[in-house]
Amino acid sequence: MTDIVLILTCVVVLIFIIYSSLSNRKSASGSENEVLSTQLTSLMERFVKLEEAAKNMNTMQSSIDSTFKNFQGMLNDRQERGAFSEVELEKLLRDRLPKQYLKFQETLSNNKRVDCLIDFGDPNSRICIDSKFVLENFKNYVAAENDEDIKRFKKLFEEDVMKNVKKISEDYIISGETAPHAIMFIRSESVYRSVMDSDVDLMQKAREKNVLIVSPSYLWGLLNTLRVFLKDSEMTKKAQLIIKEIGLIGKDVGRLVERTEDVEKKFNLVADQFRNIKVSAEKIQRRADKIEEIDGNNIEKIEGDK
Repeated sequence: MTDIVLILTCVVVLIFIIYSSLSNRKSASGSENEVLSTQLTSLMERFVKLEEAAKNMNTMQSSIDSTFKNFQGMLNDRQERGAFSEVELEKLLRDRLPKQYLKFQETLSNNKRVDCLIDFGDPNSRICIDSKFVLENFKNYVAAENDEDIKRFKKLFEEDVMKNVKKISEDYIISGETAPHAIMFIRSESVYRSVMDSDVDLMQKAREKNVLIVSPSYLWGLLNTLRVFLKDSEMTKKAQLIIKEIGLIGKDVGRLVERTEDVEKKFNLVADQFRNIKVSAEKIQRRADKIEEIDGNNIEKIEGDK
């Protein structure tokens, strides 16, 4: 970009020289000089704008170079690289699984802290996931130019992978506390492909230690499967809960029927007693009426005797 600005500057200087030469010619008319002056002024304005744009592009390029250097420096630092991988793992997990199943930076009974524990409630279904960024010897392996270096760095890279597999197997698989297998997350797809294409079958060796090695794309598919399983599991639990509640409702209805029958029996008994009371009351009323009739007849007879 600096070279372009320099070339344009030279062009403008050359135009000014031509303009000065033309302005000194007596044969040139005043109108022609005025037109040329206007064109040169317009050209200068455009050149100034172009120069400003070039400066802005230089500034932008410097910013991009600085950002790239910072990112490259981060990847060269093991701790920052690990933190970057952990953040990517967390984002992926939060995007695919409900938060109630995720426990980040969980400390296990052996005082080992795992990047994430997927906890489905049952101890045998608590899956540990730990991120690993095996990059040093991988970069050397990729950059190697002769067969000897390729072979040497490839072996070192494979040893790095198996060291991490061994550590995950020993630290994050605990009988009675976690699932009998764990997951090793490799952030780089290119590193993962090298693991897949390894001549010594690193994937099989990892499985022998109950460790599943996954890349972002592999883990994404695995989490989608788990998500479907969780949805089906939740539906099954809800269906079982509904069936249980229906059973309890049936029992409550049965008890309600029994109690209704008891009330009905008591009601019928009370109704019979009320009927008996009514009958007794009617008998008493009839007897009272007879007494009144007897008393009235006696009174009439006595008055007649007088």
